[in-house]
Amino acid sequence: MALLVDIEKCFGQFMLRVRLNAENEVLGLVGKSGCGKSLTLKCIAGIEKPDRGKIVLDGVTLFDSENHVNLTPQKRRTGLLFQNYALFPNMTVQQNIRAGTLRDQQTEKERKRKVLDIMESFGLSDLAGHFPRQLSGGQQQRTALARILVSEPQILMLDEPFSALDSELKFHMEAEVRDVIRRFGKTAIFVSHDRGEAYRLSDRIAMMQDGRVDHILSKEEWLLESNSVIISTDSIPQNVILVPKES
Repeated sequence: MALLVDIEKCFGQFMLRVRLNAENEVLGLVGKSGCGKSLTLKCIAGIEKPDRGKIVLDGVTLFDSENHVNLTPQKRRTGLLFQNYALFPNMTVQQNIRAGTLRDQQTEKERKRKVLDIMESFGLSDLAGHFPRQLSGGQQQRTALARILVSEPQILMLDEPFSALDSELKFHMEAEVRDVIRRFGKTAIFVSHDRGEAYRLSDRIAMMQDGRVDHILSKEEWLLESNSVIISTDSIPQNVILVPKES
């Protein structure tokens, strides 16, 4: 799935000017807090409306200010995982995931089968009747991802997916998310301010600063430009971390 983004949006005193493209890859969007990473994802998903520009996903125009095109979030078929997962607190795991099928043109029986299948693949079958408050952080994240993927999105966007997790769970969930992205097999955007996360999960990395994407590099190019080195360690499952080079 090819994604083209060329948008501008004034948000108070902040000006977002983003130009990027991605195609069947994991694009890491990296930058400091407040640089516009999350706002970019919200514009792609249709939660925020750009002032001008164009967003095209796999040949379908999601937004075009000149031609007055602005598809609703439901019609865009984008999957956005928020930092807090945004689960419905009064719905069970199964009900939360089923909410992702509501726009399907399938029978009730077919939707039920999809929900049961994805709960099994995410190891959530035994938690089907639990509410979000009864789940661990990792279980909440798996539920949110299952709800997104059961809707069969055309693009997967992850906004700082590990920020709410403690260190030990964070690395465990990173491995799970990497597997989810691999199975998804389409374009994914991974937002992070952590260089190690971005390196481990992304194919290319877009450096963002003050509302702009400065440049997009391969992981190898970005490693050189960020003046970092890879250190292998047995203390984390990924076995790869980044540290700044010594002067």
